[in-house]
Amino acid sequence: MGTIIGIGGGFEGRDEFDLAHDIIRLSGKENPRFLHIPTTSYDIANAGTVGLYAKMGCDVDILYLTHAYMTEAILAEKIRAADIIHVPGGNLKFVMDVWKRTNAAFYLHEAFEAGKVLFGGSSGSMCWFEEGFDDCGPENSFMFIEGLGLLPYNNVPHYEGAFWQQFNDYADKTPRSTIACENGTAICYLDGKWSLRIASARPDARAWFFDAKDGYKRYDLTAHPEILERL
Repeated sequence: MGTIIGIGGGFEGRDEFDLAHDIIRLSGKENPRFLHIPTTSYDIANAGTVGLYAKMGCDVDILYLTHAYMTEAILAEKIRAADIIHVPGGNLKFVMDVWKRTNAAFYLHEAFEAGKVLFGGSSGSMCWFEEGFDDCGPENSFMFIEGLGLLPYNNVPHYEGAFWQQFNDYADKTPRSTIACENGTAICYLDGKWSLRIASARPDARAWFFDAKDGYKRYDLTAHPEILERL
């Protein structure tokens, strides 16, 4: 299986650089092929992220799935060639609709099975899970969106803010347990095991688990790593 790193948000500066260094190492390649898929942001590429990985020795490419020239053969070739795949933040419903329509979802499943490194923040984190809780409804209302299902559970980013903590009122509206990450935390899945990464700029950042089997009780994963071992 592949590696997935889902970032709640807020990895900037030195923390972003250190994370990039570790992601490149996890790829197992000295100069890995890095694929940026900006569907979440309506195919507006994140030049900062692409530039960072290029400066660090990656062979970078961008997959624009909404462009008229795009075919399934092209997207399959780009995804299969990549060692690292990055998805930025944006609109979770839009990206999942496009990935299903273009069949990119199939090739991303294939990439995970092939052992590639997949990562992103906000919607770029939620997309890898069975479900995400995103503000992509009418007038920025929240809704549950089906993800790729590479990882179990529902996922919520940016959870330190009152806006995203509205999820507390929706936690029992999904049959799934939820992993909610504050800015400065990332949930990592490697070799079949879960772990947390905390940004040095936010040493007090937290991640939380809402346990559907325990009445949706909220547990602090940062203080109780033993819960991660049971996921």
